[in-house]
Amino acid sequence: MFAYQKAQVSFKKLKEIGQEGRNSKVYLAHDQNLDAEIVIKEIEIKDGFSSKDYFKEAQALYKSTHPNIVQICYACEDDKKVYVASPFYSNGSLKKRMAHKRLTVREIIRYSTHFLNGLHNVHSKGLIHFDIKPDNVLISDRNEALLADFGQAKPMNIEGLAHQPMLYAKQLPPEYFGNDKFVFDNRFDIYQAGLTMYRMCVGDKEFDRQHSKYKAWPELGRDIRVGNFPDRKAYPLHIPKKLKTVINKCLKPNPGDRFDSPVEIVNGLADIDGTILDWEYIAEKGNRIWRQEVNGIVKMIEVCSQGTSKAYKHNAKSAVRRATDFCIADIEDKKIVEFLEK
Repeated sequence: MFAYQKAQVSFKKLKEIGQEGRNSKVYLAHDQNLDAEIVIKEIEIKDGFSSKDYFKEAQALYKSTHPNIVQICYACEDDKKVYVASPFYSNGSLKKRMAHKRLTVREIIRYSTHFLNGLHNVHSKGLIHFDIKPDNVLISDRNEALLADFGQAKPMNIEGLAHQPMLYAKQLPPEYFGNDKFVFDNRFDIYQAGLTMYRMCVGDKEFDRQHSKYKAWPELGRDIRVGNFPDRKAYPLHIPKKLKTVINKCLKPNPGDRFDSPVEIVNGLADIDGTILDWEYIAEKGNRIWRQEVNGIVKMIEVCSQGTSKAYKHNAKSAVRRATDFCIADIEDKKIVEFLEK
């Protein structure tokens, strides 16, 4: 009985904060009507496409409403562009958090559980995300991880498959290579989730170092398909065996050997516990440093590039004491792990 009608929105761009492809940009903006800072994704409408094509991301976000998925405020258009508005999260992305500090195991499990819960909701709505990476996981004001950017998301057909040829090069799973039809199931997302967790463990500097060794695309594809990339032996010593097992299962070259759903990954993370979860790790110029503070007690071990270690322990009321059993000229990894688990 009522025709569609257009209403006016008013926002002011404050600064550009990102670019997603040649035809879209992301801005921090102030919405006059809401009197709030928001994020505006601005998408240029190209010849031969209707605005409906560009509202698909907004529709996917709306259908996937969940506490661990970035919410959508509204979507609108003018004659040349489409605008998709979402809340502004001052903490930025998981990638930004990782650039600022190495995450503890407790943080890795926390953020992973959050975005995996969001991913489970995505799959339950019949969608495959196709672009899970640290850049697309945002950290809310409540320090919760939110899955974002549904620009690549596609609906599954009745067989649980979706077609998506436009993919992010650094997060490609083994089944991409040699697949000229570009048809995948939800275990594509499982691999990308595992790779995101892997990057949280080893740090993006180490991940980029591994990736930069490949100068030719076929060489990288071959090592991904046989499981040589990423390096499953590059985990720092404080990463628990159970966590490595969960991540490595996500990264299995054969999709049938991976977890079938995000819930299975979360269940695999559930019983990882202990004080080893709280180590902060720094690696630079060949030196490795682990620091932990639990219940006011600070422990630290430093291992220089030559393998000499210094270990300390103290609390707020006592002087720093050397842990002499772990101050060794040529310390072995198993001895470091003994200190971390002690």
